[in-house]
Amino acid sequence: MNMAFLSSFRIGQETLYPDALRARLRNFPLLQDLGDAAIKRVLAEANWFGLPGGMQLSRDGENRQALFLIVTGSLGVFVDDDQGKRRLVAHIPPGETVGEMSLLSKDGAPSADVVALRDTELLRISPQGFESLISRHPRVMLNMMKILVKRLQATTRSSTDITRPKTFAIVPLQDGLSDAPIAHRLAAALSDMGSRAAVLDSSVAEQSAEWFNAFEAAHDVVFYRGDAPDTAWTHLCERQADKILLLARSDRPLPERPVVEPGFSKERAGSLPELLLLHPSGSGQAFPEHFAMRSGIFESHHHVRAGNLNDIQRMARFIAGRAVGIVLAGGGARGFAHIGVLKALQEAGVPFDHLGGTSMGAIIAAGIAAEWSIEELTERVRAAFVDSNPLSDYTFPLIALVRGKKVSTLLRQNFGDTRIEELPKPFFCVSSDLTTGRIHEHRSGALWRALRASVALPGILPPVTHHGHLLVDGGVMNNLPVDVMRQRESGPIIASDVTGELDLQVKDDRYGERPIWQLIWQRMRGTPSIVSILMRSGTVGSEAQRRVVREQADYLFEPPLPDIGLRDWKSFDRAIAEGYENAQATIEKNGLPLTEVWTEGPAVALHRRGAVA
Repeated sequence: MNMAFLSSFRIGQETLYPDALRARLRNFPLLQDLGDAAIKRVLAEANWFGLPGGMQLSRDGENRQALFLIVTGSLGVFVDDDQGKRRLVAHIPPGETVGEMSLLSKDGAPSADVVALRDTELLRISPQGFESLISRHPRVMLNMMKILVKRLQATTRSSTDITRPKTFAIVPLQDGLSDAPIAHRLAAALSDMGSRAAVLDSSVAEQSAEWFNAFEAAHDVVFYRGDAPDTAWTHLCERQADKILLLARSDRPLPERPVVEPGFSKERAGSLPELLLLHPSGSGQAFPEHFAMRSGIFESHHHVRAGNLNDIQRMARFIAGRAVGIVLAGGGARGFAHIGVLKALQEAGVPFDHLGGTSMGAIIAAGIAAEWSIEELTERVRAAFVDSNPLSDYTFPLIALVRGKKVSTLLRQNFGDTRIEELPKPFFCVSSDLTTGRIHEHRSGALWRALRASVALPGILPPVTHHGHLLVDGGVMNNLPVDVMRQRESGPIIASDVTGELDLQVKDDRYGERPIWQLIWQRMRGTPSIVSILMRSGTVGSEAQRRVVREQADYLFEPPLPDIGLRDWKSFDRAIAEGYENAQATIEKNGLPLTEVWTEGPAVALHRRGAVA
């Protein structure tokens, strides 16, 4: 790329600037409706410099109250959220300005960090230069006010589209991947979805910054395809990218030194790379130990199996922000209804891209993440919970009513030694950490053990230990983890909530204080038992929290399931049938407007749940 990245410098005569720069300035909102005299004054007062992609714009010293005009490239505005995580809140394209608030207010340091999202050229105007400019051309101040009003109006809109990555660098971690066709396959899948997608390789390395800027503006998604680890072109790809995708083969070792260092400035901006793990034909989707040990250099991963078009299409939906997340609630035997809901969604053509859940919902979601068919899922769950009661190995209740060995055995029989990171589809489940009082998200490690923690109903099943912490059923704190799924911001979320309004009322004011023979008589007449009370306590969660997470779902299913209790294991077929019928009726009544999100172009708006097609 023909761009000189030098320290800021001043050119005293505006005639030394290229004609192309003058032409671009005439279209800037700040200089709208101004003549050549104003353009010359801007250039006379400006410093022209380059900022490499990933580098933070210094706002110290003279830059504290300076005004910057973006000529080519783009800048991102980052702030720290309540959890201390750096988040992108605004994207500043060419032609826009940054620093106007500090310039006008003349007080304090900037409240946000500004980082170059790709190689960027800027013009810097000092406070004195700006005052000189507006004294001769007052129209500039009016234009600046219009810019500020427009930005204020934009703050009331959703920031998802603003912060959605547009350029992706595919960086090979190993030699011999230059011919891997994944970039072109992803671009083709995105084109089929209606996006304007393209791939750039090292053949365009000598193009100007303005050329790259124009090419990106003409497309919705651009893949910068690195040629080999640690080359000049690959590093340029990294600087140009909003998001870095690390490419590696599962059957080859990683280099001792990562191509993208953990301290790389894109990571400081809040965006670790993602890993695309290529699996040769017939190798499955194992996650090699040497990748697990280096997981700190990437935030998530995707399996791409040779000849598997579904993997490419799913990855394309993640890139486009249209990956469909499925979240299933806990609810004991009532959770069997999730299978019916999933069957109806599958028949409607809904892809299952990202799975998550709690307790029974976690087990069913894990089966889908493992790519079990609906039929296989049904038979496995039937064998585990209907043909064999997993809560029947009672013990002396020092820790819990049952030993939990049967549950562990059944989970290991069905999921084996599979690790969460080895599942073909992204998956998570949640448990409740009694040690810290917080939700624990399971995204790696042995799948069966994560599920064992998620279903560990307090008082019924023993807790699972994790680094000295006690983990119990996720329903204690979050029975429908839509909020956990939403953190990924990867697309629409479909939730199935089977919590319902169970009737555990007892009319006897002295219930629990009666003699044992009376309690036995009341129990025979249907009053809640200790197991029912404990199960309900472990799945009801917080009603306020439940309302919040339900509102975050884009599409919500609520099978009523009358007369099906948390321990009605024998109601397996009825629960599935009612979940299926309810989902079909809901889809028929409201339509499934989310279909537009994964089948049409990027301009299609996402309908919120409850909308009628």
